[in-house]
Amino acid sequence: MSISNLIVHEIQKNSSNDKALLIARPEEMAVDDQALALSQKINDLFNRSGMNTGRFSNPDGSDEGSQLPGLIKQHFDGVGFSDFVGFSKACAAEYVRHLEPVEDVEGGLLWFHHYQVQDTSFLLIVLLKRKQGVVLNSDLSLEQINQIEMDKLHMALRINLSAWKAEDEARYIAFRFGRAPRHESDYFTAFIGCNEPAAAAKETRKLVDLTSAFCQEMNVPQKAAVELKRVVADRCLEKVEDKEPIELKDIAAEIETQFSADQASKFLDLAASESFNLEKEIFIEKAGLKKLTRYSGSNKTLTLSFDSDLLGESISFNEATQSLTINDLPRSLLKQLQKDLAK
Repeated sequence: MSISNLIVHEIQKNSSNDKALLIARPEEMAVDDQALALSQKINDLFNRSGMNTGRFSNPDGSDEGSQLPGLIKQHFDGVGFSDFVGFSKACAAEYVRHLEPVEDVEGGLLWFHHYQVQDTSFLLIVLLKRKQGVVLNSDLSLEQINQIEMDKLHMALRINLSAWKAEDEARYIAFRFGRAPRHESDYFTAFIGCNEPAAAAKETRKLVDLTSAFCQEMNVPQKAAVELKRVVADRCLEKVEDKEPIELKDIAAEIETQFSADQASKFLDLAASESFNLEKEIFIEKAGLKKLTRYSGSNKTLTLSFDSDLLGESISFNEATQSLTINDLPRSLLKQLQKDLAK
């Protein structure tokens, strides 16, 4: 990660006060070791799962909606910002415009971070909060201080500026709300100017359903279907670890390797159909992948979960009687049963 621009502004607003005050920093921050460490920490927090994605609803911005797209268009030329300080101040003022009418919300620190990963430019805007802490001075006295809260992010957005500039069809905006209440996430979404958020959890569920539907429509044999689902899960997990979205063409390539180019094409057609309407690339929620590799269910008296590759091996399903037969029971469960039935 190579940092080009870095600045932070403060928004002062009490939850009981309608007015918000913007305290703007007059120049960019120096990109020193401390700034680099803090930037990396913020990026790591942002890249946790549970992201929303989308595009600008109005690429030019509007007075009624968000002016953010227009500000980027005005100041970013595809390589850098002509006036990053002026741009960030205008963005902070736009943030205040959306924040001020909302009751029971407080201000914070707006962090603006323009950086590159290889040849791709990104803009990260993060709302940070202060919290009170205690330090031990050299004379062993205690002193209360204000410090940045870095164990969680409140609200943040990242724009792939290169994809936005190229008018890429992919969702070039990623944003997260942390545990912000609905009225806070609503004003932040309005500030971004994105009215088509797609949660990673929802997209992951659609991918899981798509994979199952493909196996069913193509009459994929059970063992091959289990293997395909496991491969899809593995590829998705790799992307989660790399903090990147997965591209459907990568999954199609796996299908072509395991089956044929024709079936890979049918997978992409099904993904683009009205039933699924999946984007070409999606962010993955790790927990949502479990349904690809496990069967699970529960009622008031029973909870059952097992790896999908056990079906047809140590576990068999009788569709006529709607029953499971389980062999090779876990040793701990077997001991419990033997002990209790021996009484």
